[in-house]
Amino acid sequence: MQRPCWTFAFGIICVLVVPGAVLTHMSVIELIPSIEDLPGNIVKGFDEVFKFAYLTQDSKNVKTASATVVNECGFSNAAVTCPNFKVNTLTQGKVVSTGAAKTAIQKAFANSLSIVSKIANDKYLGTADLQSTAKNLEKITADLNKIKPSMKCYEAIPTFCSIYTSADGIVAGISEVDKAINSFKTSDAVTMFEDNKQLLIVLHALPYFLVLSLIFFGCFWWKGGVCCCCRGGSKCGTLALLPSILLWIASFVIYLVVMVVGLGIKYAADKIEVPVLNGKPTLDVAIAHIQTNYPKFWNVVFADMVDGLDLLLLASFFFVAACLFQSLYSSLEICCCPYRKKAEPKAAADAQSPAPGLLGPATTPVESKPDVEQPAQKPEGVVSLGEPSTQNAAAAEEPAAVCV
Repeated sequence: MQRPCWTFAFGIICVLVVPGAVLTHMSVIELIPSIEDLPGNIVKGFDEVFKFAYLTQDSKNVKTASATVVNECGFSNAAVTCPNFKVNTLTQGKVVSTGAAKTAIQKAFANSLSIVSKIANDKYLGTADLQSTAKNLEKITADLNKIKPSMKCYEAIPTFCSIYTSADGIVAGISEVDKAINSFKTSDAVTMFEDNKQLLIVLHALPYFLVLSLIFFGCFWWKGGVCCCCRGGSKCGTLALLPSILLWIASFVIYLVVMVVGLGIKYAADKIEVPVLNGKPTLDVAIAHIQTNYPKFWNVVFADMVDGLDLLLLASFFFVAACLFQSLYSSLEICCCPYRKKAEPKAAADAQSPAPGLLGPATTPVESKPDVEQPAQKPEGVVSLGEPSTQNAAAAEEPAAVCV
């Protein structure tokens, strides 16, 4: 394997994409249905968890139980009697049993009215549209505490008529309750998710932007990782760099936005207001309040969506890291060219051997001459006057060196 460290680093970048892609698909699978069903889940949470769906019927049951006691005191139509009732001296001494009526009213509260009253009086969920219902339920609760097992009619009729009138007010004001629920269902946050839910489908394809970017860069890498403007570069490999860069930019920008927004919501929730709630609490306070006091409502409405968003944020960590590593690796690889092929040995030898005439003048070899008979040696210091010196003769006969 050539350049194992460089190859291993490229492999790490490819491996980082795998968990990011898996987490992205998992998050989208959870987010699509939870966001599509968010308005319906809000209604479901109020109707089934908070029992608002039973508010009308249980209020009517309270009216019926109260009317029964009024009838026993001699007034057949509580709807007519109760609004303008004055104690009748003829019936004020009559004693009636109120146990069954009280039990029926308590059953209605156990079924739905208690939790509805809690929500209507909640400091955040108890919006202005629920205040009329809250006051009527508080009045019923106060009158319920006045009921004795048996009561004289002059005591029973005012008490049960008050309960009847309050229950009738709840039934008459049910439209205000529906308006309050619709305000949660059509809030800006819910509308934003609704308007952008189609974008979630695109998120399924998002991981493959970076996958394709790595494939195109892999083509450049496979061709030697050298630009065509450099020695040994590949035109085909260089052309693959352009789509690789464009796909890298798309993947990096989208996942960076997801990461920044996710971290902003997660760690700056104390600065984000929730205007749809009473008092406009910050997001962190609202979440903590609902999770602590109404966990079932949280699970029905928000749990799946929050889990999906957490998975998407985690996926963005992997992809942003992979994009940054790919950018660093690509830049260094293009600059350093670690996979450039080495020169051939013969070409290298030719490149190293100097050209003639570049390193200095060349000399031609001196032509050898046949041996010449040397004259007999004379005694040292004795010189013949008529004969030239042997050394001078040799020097005269020896040709000079020729420079080319």
